[in-house]
Amino acid sequence: MSERLHEEVWALDRCVGCGMCVATCAKGMLFWGEEEHPSLEAREKALGLSRVKLDSCSFCPKTCEEGCPQLEEWSPLVSKEMVSVRAKGVIVSSEPNEVIKSLLVASKAAGFIDGALLMDFNPWTLQPIVKIARSVEEMASGLGMQYLWAPLFDRLNEAIYEDGLHNLAIVATPCVSQAVRKLRSSHSERLAIYQQAIRLTIATFCTGIYKSELVTQLLSQKVGIAPHRIQRLSISPRDGHLRAFQWDGSERTVDLNEVGRYARRGCATCNDLLGESADLAVGALGAKEGYSTLITRSEVGTICLRNGVGFGLIDSEGGVDEAALSRAAEEKDGRKRAQAFEQLKLLMLDALRDPQKWVEAQREFGRLYGTRETAQATKERVCHESCAQC
Repeated sequence: MSERLHEEVWALDRCVGCGMCVATCAKGMLFWGEEEHPSLEAREKALGLSRVKLDSCSFCPKTCEEGCPQLEEWSPLVSKEMVSVRAKGVIVSSEPNEVIKSLLVASKAAGFIDGALLMDFNPWTLQPIVKIARSVEEMASGLGMQYLWAPLFDRLNEAIYEDGLHNLAIVATPCVSQAVRKLRSSHSERLAIYQQAIRLTIATFCTGIYKSELVTQLLSQKVGIAPHRIQRLSISPRDGHLRAFQWDGSERTVDLNEVGRYARRGCATCNDLLGESADLAVGALGAKEGYSTLITRSEVGTICLRNGVGFGLIDSEGGVDEAALSRAAEEKDGRKRAQAFEQLKLLMLDALRDPQKWVEAQREFGRLYGTRETAQATKERVCHESCAQC
């Protein structure tokens, strides 16, 4: 097992769940189990009548580390263009997803990309799925709710090796774009095929991503909304609500305090609201009325925007409120950190009364302050987990 991933990411609950380490694992040892981070498969070899556990990671090039976005501190890429846009053509829409669909369709039509890896969902259960969109039709009909988590790069090898796609667009949350940025900076020859295959990254503005229990437990069981009745979800940190828009035109709201418990733990350490590592980012914040904000941060992103405008699928205007974007980005960073430290305080108070909570408090402290677990701390943790008497 990679010690860096274990000590600096997994043990500190900093995994964002992108799945890049699973996709690029040189020996195919990583998989998704019950944890919020990948697990290492245990393999054995028969030697006579004995079975010996195989150590698959000691002599591995550790390509899993080369794509993990949480092993770097990211500074924003400089923005090239910042405009208000909306999708036009058969449908005129300011919804970020519709804007991204139009960008993908135009890029596919121009031969700029040959496929896209994106998040979609089962319309009956609202369970998130990862989709490989190969045609214009699949791009136009895909792209579901971006707030529900699934490991996007779990299908990266399928897209490259089985489908033969070599100019992929990756559409997801900012942390996924960070993983691609980390991958692009690698000098490993083993990862060259991934670097060459990913041509474009598009990020949605993001305040956090949620586990599927948000639908099965909160919306379905507690709020009483059948999943197949929900058309889309919208999260607005400014008014403090999650909004569930139903197919019959009605709308239900849920307080974000109820929603927060379903967020992935790795989101607590993320301060990227605006897709600052992506070639292109899209979101509703800061745009003029009836439009979405689009930010390009590379020449590739600019070409993608030009394709959309050139094919008549994107209407581009000025008028982005940059001050609002800056305030929101700062608020996300401060809000996430403040919430995390408040939870740590409560956890430490609980640990004074319940020894079992001591282990959890120590792990949370390490996650927030970025400290590694020492050998002595490991020994004490094992002791507490086994007896909980001291």
